[in-house]
Amino acid sequence: MASAGTLLECEIHLFPISRESWCVYCLRFLEDAPDPSELSTDARLEELERWLMAERSVPDDLLFNRIEALVGRRISTHELDNPDVLMRRAQRPSRWDDWDDW
Repeated sequence: MASAGTLLECEIHLFPISRESWCVYCLRFLEDAPDPSELSTDARLEELERWLMAERSVPDDLLFNRIEALVGRRISTHELDNPDVLMRRAQRPSRWDDWDDW
């Protein structure tokens, strides 16, 4: 991973970014992101895959919040280590009410 201040590129928007400024296009999208319940399953999973596979282009808290919204439940950060499993789990019904905070 590059150090702070090093120029990177947002893999979603192909826009130069740094860890101090992040991707302005990703941040703008997340400010008014569509409600995942209004997206088709394919669209929701496609967006989830982009967030899971691309180099991080937004602060962690914004990224995790969007991933949780797309998955339909709270996630543990260790789940991000295996995107394929998380993608499969995202195809299951939403479980916001029964998630235990251990």
